[in-house]
Amino acid sequence: MKTLSHKERLKLLLEGKEIDRPPISFWRHFYHLETNPKGLAKAIIDFQKKFDWDFIKVNPRASYHTEGWGVKVKFSKDFLKKPQVIKHPIKKTLGWGKINYLSPNQGALGEQLEALKIIKKEFGDDVFIVMTVFSPLSMAGDLVSSEKQLLNDLKAHPQTIHQALEIISKTFADFALQCLKSGADGIFFATTQWASFDLLTEKEYLEFGKPYDLRVLNKIKDVEFNILHVCGKNNMLHLFRDYPVSVVNWDATDSTNLSLKDGAKILNKVVLDGIDHKNLLKNGKPDEIKKEIKKTIESHRDIRLILGPGCAIPPEVAEANLKAAREAVDEFRGIKGIC
Repeated sequence: MKTLSHKERLKLLLEGKEIDRPPISFWRHFYHLETNPKGLAKAIIDFQKKFDWDFIKVNPRASYHTEGWGVKVKFSKDFLKKPQVIKHPIKKTLGWGKINYLSPNQGALGEQLEALKIIKKEFGDDVFIVMTVFSPLSMAGDLVSSEKQLLNDLKAHPQTIHQALEIISKTFADFALQCLKSGADGIFFATTQWASFDLLTEKEYLEFGKPYDLRVLNKIKDVEFNILHVCGKNNMLHLFRDYPVSVVNWDATDSTNLSLKDGAKILNKVVLDGIDHKNLLKNGKPDEIKKEIKKTIESHRDIRLILGPGCAIPPEVAEANLKAAREAVDEFRGIKGIC
């Protein structure tokens, strides 16, 4: 079979058709470069040019979602150290009433759109570009100093939290649209730790999570390449089978979560994972990584799979290990998108 372009490969995989090789992508933070649009764009562009991934996930600083509502961070010049949050704007329940609609073109949000334009100009239509957007409930959790504070408020003052989530979801539904206009081909929609039984019951997520997730995602539901990321342990993967996304990513290598095969069965979507980013990718040797990736591909011929991590890879992962992962799929030809 002829060598396909990155977009051709993923389009065929989405349709369940034969592809020339398994697709693969990784993403990570570049903490010391994420403080401005040009720095972020350069980091993403250089990373893609070095490894030639099958799609590009723009991985901005996590705080960009909430800086417009008063979150303050202190940045480090060390590429291994994430920014430190030094101010959470909501101290008491009354503080939720201060949440207002943000213009998607202003402040930290506008900076991300500028970065997207630079990245799109560099790569054009050769590869899918997805922009990271957190779920509204996740953003609410980042506005307070502890998970406990939000959990207490959603139990004791549910209507107050619903009102804040309405405003947050409207802001980011509009922001998602602006991302598409600025060069993104889709959204990487992340629940962070909130779609987990470690924090919430299924009933609570169905009330405070899912309706607001869908307000954002339904605004861009016709987009070809949206990815849902369900983060962490003990996740509620089964709740997301009807989300308007074409790809779902979770840490299937974690024993508390569903396996790739079981997850693919209930989701009926393309799945993204298969590489242990916390242990093997970080601490293993290149030959070990190649061997494991080839084993994963061989044992998952019956599902539509994009090889990747269960979350952002640690910034200290050796480039030799990433190179080995990229070479592994090039050495494996002839897999079908679905049997």
